Amino acid sequence: MFATLLSVLPIFGLVITGFIAKRLLPSHELWKGIEALVYYLFFPILLILEISKANFSEPGLIEALLATFIATLLIALLLFPIKHFFKIENRLFTSIFQGGTRYNSYVFLALSQSLFGTSGIIIAGVFMAYMIIIINILCISVLNLYGSNQSGKKSLGGILLALLKNPLIIGVLIGIAANLLQIELSGPLKQWMLYLGNSATPLSLMSVGAGLIIMMDAGKMKAITFAIVLKLLLMPAITIILLKILGVEGITAGVALLFATMPSAGNAYILSRQMGGDSDAIASMITWSTLLSIITIPLIMSLVI
Repeated sequence: MFATLLSVLPIFGLVITGFIAKRLLPSHELWKGIEALVYYLFFPILLILEISKANFSEPGLIEALLATFIATLLIALLLFPIKHFFKIENRLFTSIFQGGTRYNSYVFLALSQSLFGTSGIIIAGVFMAYMIIIINILCISVLNLYGSNQSGKKSLGGILLALLKNPLIIGVLIGIAANLLQIELSGPLKQWMLYLGNSATPLSLMSVGAGLIIMMDAGKMKAITFAIVLKLLLMPAITIILLKILGVEGITAGVALLFATMPSAGNAYILSRQMGGDSDAIASMITWSTLLSIITIPLIMSLVI
């Protein structure tokens, strides 16, 4: 566990650095620009670089993807009877749903690289290609049903079109295409891409920290705590059981479990505001799940590392 903690601490050190830097440099445009560069350029370039040279014959990859998919689906399905049993208000339910199912892709990629090296980020890229689509369809569908903003509602076709424009998915798809066509990135082009890709991890994690909003809504603390327990504890527990049942081991199992331990994603807040969810509640869930994951991730990952 101590070795895992040493790998995790620098990652969250960058998150805290971003949180402090945002208070010292509060320019909204500055941080918006940094996040845009990370999202549209740095991380896609990093994914293209790593996936273009990947070996997709990693044992247990399909089974690991299946385990994460089933675990996510079980959490999602569990929330509906809980909503009706506890009579959770619609807007708050959308936040609990997003808080319990979404994951932070920036922290996931950074920790995959930190804990498992090049192999880790390659496997993480494959996970993201599938799970970004699945989780977005689930969350946007729930917001369509229970969100209060009628003008923000989206059709299934609109959801899929938006996902196809996601820069991270585009980066994964370009990397896979280059891999299948055996296109080797080399020379000045590769060096240029390395410079950009190396910027992805520190700037993305600082932007995660800059986006944290410290708030404590006492009236919604039960719901916020419930969503965090689902995301940081129940999701990993289900994933561990499924990985054991499916016989997945090694780095593939490690990346799958790491995926399950991730805190809630910052883009859930933006989506909540657009589609009439409870944006204050999801902001609290994102912040507190991120901070608490500094403790839960090393504890859980020590089970496989």
